[in-house]
Amino acid sequence: METVQNQVLHQAAEAILDDVISYRRHIHKTPEIGFSEFKTSDFICAQLDRLGIPYQRGIATTGVVALIETDKNAKTLLIRADMDALPMQENPDCPFASEIDGMMHACGHDAHVAMLLGTAALLMQFRDKLLCNVKLVFQPNEEFEGGAEPMIAAGVLENPKVDAAIAAHVTNDVPVGKISLKYGELMASPDDFNLTIHGRGGHGAWPHNCIDPIVIGTQIVNAWYTLSARYTTPLEKHLISVNKFHAGTSFNVIPDDAYIGGTVRTFNETVRREIAKRMEEIAHQYAAAFGATCDFDFGFRYPPLINDTAITDAVHQSASDILGEDNVIINTVPNMGGEDFAYFAKEVPATYIDLGTGNPALGATMPLHRSNFTIDERGMLYGMLSFCRFALDFGR
Repeated sequence: METVQNQVLHQAAEAILDDVISYRRHIHKTPEIGFSEFKTSDFICAQLDRLGIPYQRGIATTGVVALIETDKNAKTLLIRADMDALPMQENPDCPFASEIDGMMHACGHDAHVAMLLGTAALLMQFRDKLLCNVKLVFQPNEEFEGGAEPMIAAGVLENPKVDAAIAAHVTNDVPVGKISLKYGELMASPDDFNLTIHGRGGHGAWPHNCIDPIVIGTQIVNAWYTLSARYTTPLEKHLISVNKFHAGTSFNVIPDDAYIGGTVRTFNETVRREIAKRMEEIAHQYAAAFGATCDFDFGFRYPPLINDTAITDAVHQSASDILGEDNVIINTVPNMGGEDFAYFAKEVPATYIDLGTGNPALGATMPLHRSNFTIDERGMLYGMLSFCRFALDFGR
């Protein structure tokens, strides 16, 4: 079977780009946080109905899974878009700014949904050229508890069984018209920790009558940083970052308690577990040494995101074909951010694409999670082209 020519695919994608931009702006105006994306799900389902694509909704509360089926015996490719927004106020300068107070699509998930809907429309247009099934996954709550794991638990990787998965994230660090691929380690495990130190408060003029949780806390933090620097191999990428330390209410009162929290980022499961164990040991030992007690909690969140070599190679080839070799950047440096697409990548061969939306002429320069974050919406065109070209090539 002959495949779709690149020029034809380009023309088809250009023809629907205005619709895709309108989808993105509609979703941008009505952001919803994780597991509350009911209106977003309604909008997605309305577009799928219009395209005649069957779907299931209400998966992991608000998730939607659609299937473009060509052959029950064919391979199945999963393409994922996350749907949730962030609980933050948007800069009102945006002409289609959020209409929901205190909520904003500051991470580009509105573009991810719109782009996947556009991809669905293109694949339906060229359905007779598809040699694989395509499962379109609109996932809730990437930002916080994570919607990927409950979607997998609900069976999203089965019926039909998924053979590979891909996803993309907009970024202004990459110029519009380009994508960035990374082999192997891409993002770390974004684990978190909380420590409460129980001392004995009193007057700041008589510290010898107290058990000062602030002093104990500073010793624990220093020991944790030494643990990261001296008791784990420097060849393993990892970090411990203390980002909150709350204690006391008055200049002359030693408080009873101190509260410390932060994040640990790792790529290696053994190192991940060992750091958690040693951090807890250090906290209890230092607290006991000064006569205090403590409560330590370590939250194991998403696994590290590791891109599969074979799938990354295949995406590289398809994207180079449709975008041009010069527009596919091979990144060699992983980052310490986290992404729950890692759950999909842990179960099936997968790769995660950084999609260029940066354009200084349009003010698309801000990093993610900023109140004035914006993108060059034309970047969605190249995301759709990359998704569609790979889907059309998959299984050949």
